[in-house]
Amino acid sequence: MKAAVDSSVLIVLGQLDYLRFVRMLFDRLVIAESVFEEVKESEVFEQVNALIADGFAMVARSTKSDLLSVLTLNLGRGEAETIALALEMGVDVAVLDDLKARKLARRLKVKIVGTLGVIKALADMELVKETPESLCERLVAQGFWVDRELCLRILRKRVSGV
Repeated sequence: MKAAVDSSVLIVLGQLDYLRFVRMLFDRLVIAESVFEEVKESEVFEQVNALIADGFAMVARSTKSDLLSVLTLNLGRGEAETIALALEMGVDVAVLDDLKARKLARRLKVKIVGTLGVIKALADMELVKETPESLCERLVAQGFWVDRELCLRILRKRVSGV
């Protein structure tokens, strides 16, 4: 399964030290050039760069300038380019957290999953050893915008797969 991924997802998974596990969920990550530029400024850049260096992740630029122009009217550049690349490259899923981006991606028939969905899938594979309570607290403490009860509900649910 190939996934196009936004910067917030890479950063959160990297901060939690779970980015290395995404290989268990996806065959390949597509990182938009604008997302890569955002990640360069974060503390998880080395982790992302390692995924690229070993060929698991690739950085790509969307060639659909008309689509990008329309998408960036309502979204940030990273979210817009992630959605454009998802359509352009025929990826299986776009990994996005921004609510506007998720809604727009759905309207464009792009399958989406968010950071919590990825973490949930990793937990179902027993790669995440933390309790849902501990993990939700860590997410909120690092600035991830999620309602604690929603976070707990998602992470406690026992359904496998992204």
